Amino acid sequence: MKISGEFNFLAAGRYFIALDMPQRESVIKFLRPDGPLTVRQKGWQEWLLEHFRRAKRIKKAAMAGRVFRMLYQSETIDIFPCFPETEIVDEVDVSFVWEGQTNRYQGPAYIQRRVEVFGNDTPLDSFNWDAIIEVQHYLWRSGVGLGSGAETWGPKNWCRTKQDKVRLADLSSLTQDKKRVGKRLNSAIRQKRRQQLERFQPVRCREHIDPYLAYIGEYLNRESLNQLWRAGF
Repeated sequence: MKISGEFNFLAAGRYFIALDMPQRESVIKFLRPDGPLTVRQKGWQEWLLEHFRRAKRIKKAAMAGRVFRMLYQSETIDIFPCFPETEIVDEVDVSFVWEGQTNRYQGPAYIQRRVEVFGNDTPLDSFNWDAIIEVQHYLWRSGVGLGSGAETWGPKNWCRTKQDKVRLADLSSLTQDKKRVGKRLNSAIRQKRRQQLERFQPVRCREHIDPYLAYIGEYLNRESLNQLWRAGF
């Protein structure tokens, strides 16, 4: 399938740009391009630091893309319980206006069904906590995990489908690096997530933060990671 034309810009994250595709109730996602850095904009030290940060982001995003493609093409792994309805398109040619400039992108992309994307401010009493555990356990069994604390502990970058199912919306933290996955389960990351949730959660939900993190941590920990990693189905 070839997708081309002009589309409305929706959002730009650290890794991906999303465009609106209303005729299919979907969004087009593709890797965010980075323009060149100039010394006039930054000093040499800042320039080098930002250069390495960008290189690291590009590497992580490319790795996540390879991991998702592996899951998508697998004959033994069903991705339906983990992600919103998502399709890989090898070639799109799209134009869009971003930051006041018309841009063009040609290359591979994801077509993902429109969902309600969660943030740190998504009320903890508004979704099923078990889904965040079950999806990650499922991925662990296939040798895949999440390399970001936000996605590991949730609810940021998770989502609710029109069928009221909780799924992982953001594909950028997918990794086959078990060590990296394990590091996101430690107490320091958990405490960081607690601080973020305390900052953004509605007042009525702040009493749920500690029980929520305790519940997630009871089932997502190094012991369960070691038991389930590549255990199959």
